[in-house]
Amino acid sequence: MQNRKTQKERREEMRAKLMKATMHCLHQYGYHGASLPRILEEAGVSRGAWSHHFKTKKELIAEAARESLFRSSVQQAIENSPEFMSKEQLPELFDYIWKNFYQGKVRDVWVELTVACRTDAELRELLVPVFDEFVESLDTLWRKYFQSSDHHDTPVEKILNLTLYVIGGMGLQSILHDNPDYYQSLRGLWTKMILPMLEIKAET
Repeated sequence: MQNRKTQKERREEMRAKLMKATMHCLHQYGYHGASLPRILEEAGVSRGAWSHHFKTKKELIAEAARESLFRSSVQQAIENSPEFMSKEQLPELFDYIWKNFYQGKVRDVWVELTVACRTDAELRELLVPVFDEFVESLDTLWRKYFQSSDHHDTPVEKILNLTLYVIGGMGLQSILHDNPDYYQSLRGLWTKMILPMLEIKAET
């Protein structure tokens, strides 16, 4: 006989369904097409049950972005970062970032939310702290493995966050003009430009 789920387990299960369904609908239908009824239908959750967890659709979307977009991306980066942490493997690191975070579902959802924030002040207010948390987590990761070289005083987190913006810009452009070989050549050029600015931290 199976044990009955606790209230906490049922709450976490429902929350996970809502997060997954929200991300799916944002990817499939865009921000404006991801209506609350559509998200709830995808999740298999009633409106009454949903209302115990969130007040508005925008709150749900902000929390889905925090958990399923940003926190999961940071966790994935933490789990995979050790194998890339040498100067010789920076091209592989940047290719990994490109493929996993600036192509496909993650990129598409982030584009939807970014564009929506241009005209939706309420959504923007909810997402700013989510994005700030993401950046702080990345800064911690960068400082763990990298440091600025003796010849450069630019903080290592600025060097590598700038790298993410460069790669992110290419990811956005690839929606309109998909040219993988060209973007890879640009990432290679960027790597050569920043290599003199970085050192890998010695293991402690």
